[in-house]
Amino acid sequence: MAAPTVRFRTFPITVTVAELDTAAERLAAIAGQSVISTGAGNELDFGTVDISVGAANSLVKMLVWDITADGGNTLVEDFLFWLSSNGFDQAGTVVKFQQISGGDQGTPSLTENYIVNAVVGSYTWATLPEAEPGAINVYPTDEGSSMVLSTTADDVVMVALYVVVADNETTGTYKGTDAGNEFQYSFKYSYS
Repeated sequence: MAAPTVRFRTFPITVTVAELDTAAERLAAIAGQSVISTGAGNELDFGTVDISVGAANSLVKMLVWDITADGGNTLVEDFLFWLSSNGFDQAGTVVKFQQISGGDQGTPSLTENYIVNAVVGSYTWATLPEAEPGAINVYPTDEGSSMVLSTTADDVVMVALYVVVADNETTGTYKGTDAGNEFQYSFKYSYS
């Protein structure tokens, strides 16, 4: 079978909980958002981080992964997410992440419910690994370890992220492999 057709999108953190609290609403909320996973200019933009007076944090961003065509498959699972290239000079510069549920699952143990207008203090964060993790580390919004497919995915994988920029980090633009300061994520899954 063919690989599923997938995409990454983001959405404004001003989207309300009520707009994301079912699988259908989550898919609808991202439907009009631009794909950010392909090509120059489609990056997840954390904005400018001013470290002129010391370490600082970027804005919180939401990253959403979904499937637009199943390729004849019925299941995707084993989701792995990591920072495959960071280009940073300072060990203290890291990406923090938290996998997010949509709010329709109560308070799951492995995810946290989406919070409108999230800031760094809104979630309990982990440091995103900088090598491929040995076990699943992000989950669909229903907190299962897999997503059942029909013609499209029934839900999404949703992750909140921000960048901690250490004092004395090399300044510049960090993106892809064309900016001199690489900054890339990798996302891996299996399908059948």
